[in-house]
Amino acid sequence: MRPRYTFTPARRRALDAARKKRTFRMTRDKLAALRKATEANRRNFRLTPARLRAMSINARKMQRASVEKFRMTEARRQANARNIRKAQAAPRTPESRLRSRFNHLQHGLQARSLEETIERMGEDPKGFQEHVERFRRVFVPRGAAEEEVLRSIAEAVWRRLRLFHGQACWEGKLLKQIFERSPALSQLDLEETRARAHLLLIALTDRDRFFEYDQALIANVERELRMLLRLRSDGKASFGLYSRDSQKTWQRYARLRRELEAERRAVEEEEKRIGLLERLQEGGAEVEATIARVRAKMGWRP
Repeated sequence: MRPRYTFTPARRRALDAARKKRTFRMTRDKLAALRKATEANRRNFRLTPARLRAMSINARKMQRASVEKFRMTEARRQANARNIRKAQAAPRTPESRLRSRFNHLQHGLQARSLEETIERMGEDPKGFQEHVERFRRVFVPRGAAEEEVLRSIAEAVWRRLRLFHGQACWEGKLLKQIFERSPALSQLDLEETRARAHLLLIALTDRDRFFEYDQALIANVERELRMLLRLRSDGKASFGLYSRDSQKTWQRYARLRRELEAERRAVEEEEKRIGLLERLQEGGAEVEATIARVRAKMGWRP
């Protein structure tokens, strides 16, 4: 049984976008030609019933052609149903889910896993590892907790480097849209030239989106640096220019602090154990007396 076609909000938005994209634009040349034709036909024009019907038919055709770009036909409905059945029948394996995760990857600024998107973004994995090693060499992490923080700092800086490549893509798409929407005219007057010049200059100087991402990434780097200083000062160091701490930041600091303390205790216990073994191997009167007391307490016989 063929599944019933459901008109979802996503499909409605796609239809609205398709209708808005193909709208009729009245240019100067079209307006001049329309006025010329109107003046030429008005002198000897007689509105007969046949002409009235023809004008109504042409008006309806023009409205449908300029507004309705997408029409749901029976062939398209059947094709949609086939695609839905094909998607439902496809096996959902971990490999297929991993491939489909990055189908809509564009700039990679908000990707959860940075390392998984490097090859898909056309970046060099070896260069990314060298980038991380530079941060390790500069800040010299002590333990797994500081390693995690330094990794976050390196990834935040790498995302900011991606931002500059994303800026070039955004400006290229914006310029393409501006040039495609500008009608092709045989000649431009002064006002039309001024309007196009203003539009191009506004597009090139628009930094709102870029500035928003840039400030967010800088604040992320600052928070991670502050976290590193707090781990090395038992939470006493203060550091900051742009960002402020949130409850999530303090919860992460508490977790890293617990991990750091557990790691320190494990190292101290290991050092004590190694020292005790070395003293036992060296022997001596003190060690023999200690062994004798332990044997007497436990009831062991030599």
